[in-house]
Amino acid sequence: TLIKVVLGLLLPDGGEVVLEEGGARRRPQGHEFGVLLEGSRNLYVNLSLLVNALYFGGIRGLPPREVRPRFEAWLERFGLKDRLHAPLASLSRGMQQKAALALALALKPRFLLLDEPTLGLDPVSRREFEGILLELKKEGWGILLTSHDLEVVERVSDRVAFLHRGEVRRQGPTRALLRDWAGEGYRVRLAEPKAEALLQALGPGWSAEGPEVLFFLGPWEALREALGTLPVEVLEVSRGTPSLEALFLHLFGEARPSPGAQPRTV
Repeated sequence: TLIKVVLGLLLPDGGEVVLEEGGARRRPQGHEFGVLLEGSRNLYVNLSLLVNALYFGGIRGLPPREVRPRFEAWLERFGLKDRLHAPLASLSRGMQQKAALALALALKPRFLLLDEPTLGLDPVSRREFEGILLELKKEGWGILLTSHDLEVVERVSDRVAFLHRGEVRRQGPTRALLRDWAGEGYRVRLAEPKAEALLQALGPGWSAEGPEVLFFLGPWEALREALGTLPVEVLEVSRGTPSLEALFLHLFGEARPSPGAQPRTV
C-alpha cells in the first residue's frame, strides 16, 4: 500500500508524499522510481528479459539503444547476461528477482522501491540478494524497502519504521533503535536444538537466534517463570542486546511476523 501511494496509484486517506531536496519540497514523479514488486510482478513472465526491458523502457520514453546496453550491464553484474533472451518463467525465483531489479535499475530511476525482495528465496539466494542491496546502498542509491524479513532489514537498512494498522508506531535510525535496548534482553542457551519448536508455547517477547539459542526481551521475573516450564535443559542465561525481530515482538506482543501479517517494517 505504501509503495502504491508513493507511486500515485492509490490516494492516501491523509497526508501527502513529498521529496525534500536542498530545503525545497515537491511531489515526486512516477518516472523517478524504479520498482521491484513482490513476486517479480513488474515483469511479464512469458516474455524474454530483453523484450520486457524494451517494452517498459518504451513506456518510459527511453529508446532501445539506451535501455538495452544498460539492462545488459546490470544482468552481467548479477550473473544473468546469458539469460537475456530467456522468458522470465524459465528462471528460478532468485534469478527472477535479480532480473526484475536489473530492469528497475536500467530505467534510470533516482530511487528504488522494493516490496518484499527476499520473499520466497532460498537461503543462498537470499544472502546473495542481500549483498546486492548492500552494494547499491554503498553506491548511493536511495532505497525504500518494505519487508517482513527482519534479519535482512536489520543488516541493510539505515532507518526503520514499524507500520501497524496504518500507523507508524516506531521509527528512527536502525542502530539507534537497537542501542536504546542494549543489554535489556536475555539470551538463553539450550542443551538441545529445540529453540524454534519452543517459541509457540513461550508466547510474546521470545525469538530464536539459532537452533539452540532463545532471546527474551522483557522483565526478569517473567523470564524466570518461563524457564521453570521449559522441557529442555538450560545451559546459560546472559544479558544481551535484542535483534530487530526480538524488538518487534516485544513492542507489539504478537507472534513471529509472516508475509501475510502486520505490522510491517520499512
